[in-house]
Amino acid sequence: MIRRIIIIALFSLSTVYCLNNVVSNEKDVEVRVGDSYPIVFEIRNHTSTTLNETRLVLSTSPSLQHAEVVLVKNWTAEVIVIGASPVAGEILEVLNCSSDGSSICPLDLSDAYSRITVIRSHWLAVLVQTVGWMYFAAWSISFYPQMYLNHTRRSVVGLNFDFLALNLVGFGAYSIFNLLMYFNSHVKSFYNMENPRSPPPVLLNDVVFAVHAFLACSVTIIQCFCFERNNQKVSTKCIALIVVLIVFGFFSGIASLINKITILDFVRSLSYIKMAVTCCKYFPQAYFNYINKSTVGWSIGNILLDFAGGSMDIFQMVLQAVNVDNWSAFYSNPVKFGLGFVSIFFDMFFMLQHFVFYRNTEESRSVYAGVDNPDPELVVPDLYNDNESFEPTTPIIVHN
Repeated sequence: MIRRIIIIALFSLSTVYCLNNVVSNEKDVEVRVGDSYPIVFEIRNHTSTTLNETRLVLSTSPSLQHAEVVLVKNWTAEVIVIGASPVAGEILEVLNCSSDGSSICPLDLSDAYSRITVIRSHWLAVLVQTVGWMYFAAWSISFYPQMYLNHTRRSVVGLNFDFLALNLVGFGAYSIFNLLMYFNSHVKSFYNMENPRSPPPVLLNDVVFAVHAFLACSVTIIQCFCFERNNQKVSTKCIALIVVLIVFGFFSGIASLINKITILDFVRSLSYIKMAVTCCKYFPQAYFNYINKSTVGWSIGNILLDFAGGSMDIFQMVLQAVNVDNWSAFYSNPVKFGLGFVSIFFDMFFMLQHFVFYRNTEESRSVYAGVDNPDPELVVPDLYNDNESFEPTTPIIVHN
């Protein structure tokens, strides 16, 4: 374990303390087709003045136009790159070098590269960023309509507790995943070792969204203890599933501590928990609405915002694919696309339940009207005990 930490530390600091290392001034570059962009390679921590006349041999690509060999002057070498055709994340790197006629390159080239994306249009790139922030906002705000509805009704009747419990577990695992991937140096070092020269998998907005979602779910669950909830509870099946997911994450952590798997594998296991929750969490609420023949208490605002966020997420993927002429995001990561499709599918199903199937609902219980609501005699079915029956009161027509 100690040796592994030492290796990771040396790997993380190699670009800082390595002698005669070549680095690029920008790791990620975006250039439009037909435009040019200067990229500068610099020799750092040089030990000999003869290195100032080194020739750098560059990689070639059909999507990029540039000189194949550049000469170092004043410890830097500038490369003018012209975008020839759309491409995403093309690597421009220094493959070799020569100095003083020697066939052996005296420089460290491990960090001498740039990722270049050639786009069709800058306006389309701006639209991609705009749509990205729009779905980030829609997904972030989507938690609040349910909290507001619960507050105004002083009730969580109609909101399925299985959905809430699974959501909390899913976003809890997702928050830990993002926090470790973004802040933990050991995790990032392992990722860089396994995926050299790849862009970071987690950005700050991913961390903010995940933590915010977990906190919003926590507030909603607190409301369940403060407001009228009738006889609702988390089902035994849901509890069993949550226990399985938590045990899976716990043993993954233990396996990481005893060096059976890497810490990166443990972090990945947390993402698997989120994936499993996303596949399961919508079924309890959909079935709950079906049993009650109503969506009263289940905020449609949550669904509309979630649907808008998911749709804009896919729209952004389409725009990005068009701009760089690369559709691999749809088939190289089918899990991510599939989970997004699952969410959109259930959003549409919930909209059908709210606006079509149960638009004019006949409810066997009074409508909650917040603090002014009198104490009605609530008689609702016990969804968790099939042996009990109930006698409905006179139906009250409720418009969702």
